[in-house]
Amino acid sequence: MRIKELREEHRLTQKELAEKIGVAQSNISRWEKEEMEPAAGFVIKLADYFEVSADYLLGRTDDLGALVPPRSDLSLDEQQLLHCFRELPGSSQSLILSMVKSAADAAKRA
Repeated sequence: MRIKELREEHRLTQKELAEKIGVAQSNISRWEKEEMEPAAGFVIKLADYFEVSADYLLGRTDDLGALVPPRSDLSLDEQQLLHCFRELPGSSQSLILSMVKSAADAAKRA
């Protein structure tokens, strides 16, 4: 399983990754140590988050696999923003979300 490798490539702590996919940090630790395997739903969440195939994540192939194509309803700028946002640690994501929400609220009042 390549969870630790991918997590470190994205400069995330176990806690940050756990927050992003909605699981306890202790589960991330157990998965990385191969003490237990993630349920299928979490394999999908991890593969989607890291933008790799489930087979790549599970170590079944070295090919990243057929990735889900970018959402067609998003502009190129929106896709790039989303990609950059996903690269940030959880604390930075929270700060940016707060700033964006404040700006959106201000725009509604204007």
